[in-house]
Amino acid sequence: MKLPKVPVHAIAWFQGRYGYNTHTRGFFEALAKRRPVFGSPLIGLEGPWQEDQNQLAELYGQDLVSIALLYGSLMDVLATAPGPKVAYTVWESTRIPADWQKPLGATDRIWVPSTWGRQVMIDNGFPARQVDVVPEGIDATLFCPDGPKTDAFGDGPEFRFLNIGRYEDRKGTRLLIEAFDAEFGPDEPVKLLVACHNSHDKDYDLPAILRSIGIRHSHKLAFIPPFKSFELVARLYRACDAFVSPFRAEGWGLPLIEAMACGLPVIATDYSAPRDFLGAESYRLKNHMVAIDKPYFETIDGDYGVWAEPDRDHLRVLMRTVYENREQARRRGLQASERIRRTFSWDRAAAIADDLIATISAPPIA
Repeated sequence: MKLPKVPVHAIAWFQGRYGYNTHTRGFFEALAKRRPVFGSPLIGLEGPWQEDQNQLAELYGQDLVSIALLYGSLMDVLATAPGPKVAYTVWESTRIPADWQKPLGATDRIWVPSTWGRQVMIDNGFPARQVDVVPEGIDATLFCPDGPKTDAFGDGPEFRFLNIGRYEDRKGTRLLIEAFDAEFGPDEPVKLLVACHNSHDKDYDLPAILRSIGIRHSHKLAFIPPFKSFELVARLYRACDAFVSPFRAEGWGLPLIEAMACGLPVIATDYSAPRDFLGAESYRLKNHMVAIDKPYFETIDGDYGVWAEPDRDHLRVLMRTVYENREQARRRGLQASERIRRTFSWDRAAAIADDLIATISAPPIA
């Protein structure tokens, strides 16, 4: 007789529009089709996770797997959990923050989305046997080439490059704006659309940033406010001709893989987690490794690791190549879309996780 599957207690940020929120909903909704999932939604660290944990412990005892999809520093929510404890997290530097080490080390398994992320964990001292790869995914019914496009930009003939990601050094937003402005002349029918609002940075001031850059052709730039729905994001992807992301490091890269699913050719830095899904169809941006000199996390010894410095000249070459060879770029984008939608679904991610849960929750062999 087939035994019922061990249930999962999911502690995560279910609400919101950022990467962790999308990851949480897509992953646990797919996993819930394979085994029982009890969710404890958090806002920051506020939420009924402790009460839920206590009730589930009374019901299931050790026959429960707890998965926290959070920053590594917050994995103490698993400290009192019964049964196996899984820390599912996403990180972008080669150095793990100091306050992540102890909470992650106290779990039974660490899940990361990419092979690069797994190696980072191992390089930071976590045993290889403790670290597994559970990729992220996309909603292929929403992010696909066929479907409505936004009409917010009219039906003009201009070629549209798109970038989505909050404004910060890690995302390479300033580098992209500077390279685009330098490469294309005032009369060329091409625009750069950027969705880069950063509510996490109290000093974020887009007009001041643009003044400091000294933009030559401001009429060729369009800045997009935060989205109200993911359907609007999909419509935006389909209204553009290419996606460009000269990031310095990514723990996964949801906008990048969503753009690929929608059929856009992509220009992206050939580094870190996206290498798991970029494929041969993408336009890979050359780079070299540099020390992180603008820290965005805390370490004990001042070593913040390294990340990629994209080649500015090569970025210009790739944008020009895609712009002038748009039919070839379009074909490459559609080829990538078929592969991404087939290979990187949330259901596939859940299937990988389901198999891993079965191994860590199985009773020992007598």
